[in-house]
Amino acid sequence: MLEVEGIGDLICYSSFPEWVEKSIAKAPFVVVRRARASEGLVSVGVRGSMRNERFAAFLSVDHIVRRITPEQLAQERNWNEHSKEIFCCLERVSKLMNLHSLTWGPVGSVGFELVSGKETTTKTSDIDIVIRFSEGFTTRFAREIEAELKKIQVRVDVQMEAMEGAFSLSEYATLGGKTVLLRTMDGPMLMKISTLENGRTMERQKVKSFCLSVDS
Repeated sequence: MLEVEGIGDLICYSSFPEWVEKSIAKAPFVVVRRARASEGLVSVGVRGSMRNERFAAFLSVDHIVRRITPEQLAQERNWNEHSKEIFCCLERVSKLMNLHSLTWGPVGSVGFELVSGKETTTKTSDIDIVIRFSEGFTTRFAREIEAELKKIQVRVDVQMEAMEGAFSLSEYATLGGKTVLLRTMDGPMLMKISTLENGRTMERQKVKSFCLSVDS
């Protein structure tokens, strides 16, 4: 997540919806989109108060006030200052991640609320997190982690972050290392990720690419 001075720092090729200016004025933070940008720019997205309020734009790297990573949020554990059930459940997630020495962090609405102070989670919100994928993260281990997460009252949606892109923990665990949908800078593509317990190697095979989609 990136902090900006104001809406004037954002670049887009159409007019801003009225809600964008209000949202940035209330919480001057944008999320990084998984899309390519011209040199010196970052693809970003603005979150509104409604689920359908998402706006894609660009930001000059020179206008980034501060960068906050999911890992920083996991280390700071500021969710303990909140009384909402979703943040109590996030503490349970944290204990599970730390038990297995995983590199992780909250994203989505729960991450945005932690950073901005703007109330973006609701009673129906999921806990979105990312886990940094490593070669030792087998499909068997993925199933174990998913089983533990399902014991938590609030649904936890996990994206695995690899160098090539991100994929769903649930899909990876279910398919047993077969082809998964990978979200990359060049759009979604199918990729085979075979993680071997002996030797801890990854075999990657690109299968098919699709049209570029906006991830705001």
